Amino acid sequence: MLLETTSLADDVRSADRLLPAAQIPMAAEVSVVWCDFGGVLTSPISEAFDRLVSAAGVPAAALRSAISAVADECGMQLLEPMERGLMPQREWGLRVTAALAPDWTPRVDLTRFADHWYEGRTMNNALLDCLADCRRRGLRVGLLTNSVAEWEPHRAALMPDTSMFEVTINSHEIGLRKPDPEIYRMAEDAFGVQPRQCLLIDDTPVNCAAAQARGWQTILHSSLEHTLNRLAQL
Repeated sequence: MLLETTSLADDVRSADRLLPAAQIPMAAEVSVVWCDFGGVLTSPISEAFDRLVSAAGVPAAALRSAISAVADECGMQLLEPMERGLMPQREWGLRVTAALAPDWTPRVDLTRFADHWYEGRTMNNALLDCLADCRRRGLRVGLLTNSVAEWEPHRAALMPDTSMFEVTINSHEIGLRKPDPEIYRMAEDAFGVQPRQCLLIDDTPVNCAAAQARGWQTILHSSLEHTLNRLAQL
């Protein structure tokens, strides 16, 4: 189960709208590569969620339901209150813990969610190297990520060298997150380019569908081999 996304049902509907990769030759005018962080530059989000469930001692469905309940109170979805910088991690953790009660008491402190969310994460160094190569070939490269302020130290520890990224757009810093169309417009403006010149690498179908709707190229990251092969076409 994924958390850095909208609902699973939305993912399925958006995936249906995605054009098959084989039908989307990389456009010659692509000049900017935007890359997601969690699940693309790191090990899969599904693995992180499984580790969190195991550490918390709470069934996956119950934990996801509690997280959704907290988001619903704000008219949002899943981690959106934190990803948009509207709720600090401590408050979010207390609310999720309360939503789990009285049926479940997590064995971990959810006010320190980032510590558990990033436990055991590894970096996709081959993709980082490929992005650095994209820069050497004259492409612009940026990091476009749904993030949370309290996650940043963990991300910095995983990826101390960010020199391959000319621009970083963190959702919590701007109050917007993927798949909001406005965040893609901001990304275009950051490099002063048109939508057709942008490529997004993301592991979430709904985020790729939103980018395609604006005229971006996309790589739905499903495996390292697939993503590297697609980048080689640029």
